[in-house]
This record gives sequence, structure tokens and C-alpha cells, in this order.
Amino acid sequence: MTWRDKLRNDPAGAAMIDNQDYSVNFIVCPTQWHLADIAPQLSWSSVRFEPEQKQHVPQVPGLYAFVVRMPYLGLPPHGWVMYIGQAGDGDSKKTLRDRFGDYFFDKEHARRPKIFWLLNAWAGQLEFFYAPLPDRKSELVNLETNLLGAFRPPFTDRTYPATYMSPSHAF
Repeated sequence: MTWRDKLRNDPAGAAMIDNQDYSVNFIVCPTQWHLADIAPQLSWSSVRFEPEQKQHVPQVPGLYAFVVRMPYLGLPPHGWVMYIGQAGDGDSKKTLRDRFGDYFFDKEHARRPKIFWLLNAWAGQLEFFYAPLPDRKSELVNLETNLLGAFRPPFTDRTYPATYMSPSHAF
């Protein structure tokens, strides 16, 4: 059974196939970039989203993002932030490496249809960016919220700050 067949068995997944096979909407809020002004600046690294890369992801709390990077010749380097998350907030013992590994389960099982679609539709073009923040664990949720507000990644299911809410999120 292909990953698309797995999604077709779920009503939310079937709707995603119909709606997102041809386009994904991105929202970037340039007037709100100052809200994502994180000091000190985050130090981001990345690995390709492949099982053998797990050992290179640190075992500490931090922020992470899935980015689609298209390696087409003749174009400048570019990518799209598809998902932003955090690992290790509050009492959670999850690390960036744990979260990286969790997504390989999500790639095989459609328990979160949007994530399942993301991981399979762009297999081979996904990079896992991470910013280790072992000394800023208490700030993770606020840092994540600031980034979500500026980027509005299409696969992050989260309530955004009120200034970013679309009419569909209001009801």
C-alpha cells in the first residue's frame, strides 16, 4: 500500500490529497518579523531527513524546522519552511534527536495526516534544521510561537497569535 493509499483511508487525509497535490499555501508576515527577533540569535544546523542522519542530531532540547530544499540546477539556493516545532519544553525529556526519530514513525503511520503527507510527498527534499537550546529550555514555547507567527508554516497545527489568525481559525 502506498502512502497515498494510506491517506485515502482517512477522511482528513483524503481531503489533503485532493487539496494539496498541486499547491501548498505559504504565509510570511513581513510586518511581524520584529516579533521573531530572537536574541541572542539562534545557531541553526541541518541534516537531510534520512534515518542514517539521526546520530548527527544532538541529544538536547531546542527548536527544529522541516524545510523543503529543491536542488534544481540553475536556481539560487532556496527552501520553504514547512513545519516548526520544539523538543524538551517544561518537564518533557524529549531531545532534538528523539523528535527527529519520532518523525520516521510518522512517515509510516498516518496518525497525523498532514505530517504524514509532508514527510512522504517531499521525501528526498526535506532537511531537518535544528537549533540546540539546552540553556534556554524554559523559553522554548515562546521562541517557537515567535517563529510560527512570522512564518505560519503550512504543516504546523497550532494556534497562532491573534494578530495572525485567519477567519477560518477564528471559529
